[in-house]
Amino acid sequence: MNNLNLNIFGSRIFFNLLNELDFQDYILNFEENLLIKNKWNSSVIRIVFPEKLTLVQCKSLIKENIPSIFLLANKDFFKRNNLKLLEFHLCLNLPIDIFSFKELLKILLTKYNFFKKSKIVIKEYEIDSNQRIISKNNISAKLTEKELKLILIISENKSLKKIDLLKKVWNYKSGIETHALETHLHRLRKKIHDIFGDSNFINEKNSFYYLE
Repeated sequence: MNNLNLNIFGSRIFFNLLNELDFQDYILNFEENLLIKNKWNSSVIRIVFPEKLTLVQCKSLIKENIPSIFLLANKDFFKRNNLKLLEFHLCLNLPIDIFSFKELLKILLTKYNFFKKSKIVIKEYEIDSNQRIISKNNISAKLTEKELKLILIISENKSLKKIDLLKKVWNYKSGIETHALETHLHRLRKKIHDIFGDSNFINEKNSFYYLE
């Protein structure tokens, strides 16, 4: 937890309180500039008092991929404003036990790092390998286990022949006749086309399958 930055939004009083308590192993910052970008930086956690910010400011902070703890006086704040937190955000109702706050920071950081490792960017898509979800432009689709494995293996190897894909995805041995690849590939291509309008997700050229 050394050199962990706590960026505090909305309450200078809380910032001063942490400075006076046992938080010397953290780098504390009171942020008045909400345009700061720290995406995918596991050394930063945001502490946000959303009710002290404008709704536009609050929405801006929620959308960014930064681990955050939101401290609320009104537990219905997010529901009332139709706001949805990301999976690496925590929401706490005030008052809080400040001395157990450090443990929550550790839990959030662990959860965030696990989340970050599960995220894979392929082409213009983002894939959550834990939940088997592929998304683009706020549209998402669920992948089967084989579909996910097929995408990841083609991506990792740039291009592969059918026999190689059968070995890596289905553990098939040479000489066994099967249409497993064609069947799964047809379903996957149709899913990507129907949901994202992409007709060129996985291509084939000279018997090699690849992602452009």
